[in-house]
Amino acid sequence: MEKTNLIIIIIFIIIIVIMLVQFHITIVKKQPINPVKPIHVVIPKPYVKPIGGCAGTQYGCCPNGVTARMNASGTNC
Repeated sequence: MEKTNLIIIIIFIIIIVIMLVQFHITIVKKQPINPVKPIHVVIPKPYVKPIGGCAGTQYGCCPNGVTARMNASGTNC
């Protein structure tokens, strides 16, 4: 009788341990084999010709003769 009680207690302890451990198990989904790369679309800025040509801008034009300078040092050229 004592042996059967010991077996029942051990089985009960194993069941309780399994129930406690199952809440701590996390299933991680695997990444797809060939992940999809994002598509980068570059939309070009529309060309706006300066009114009056290079003389019509405050700082003149860049060396390409088309783009107006945004400042005296021409950092946008």
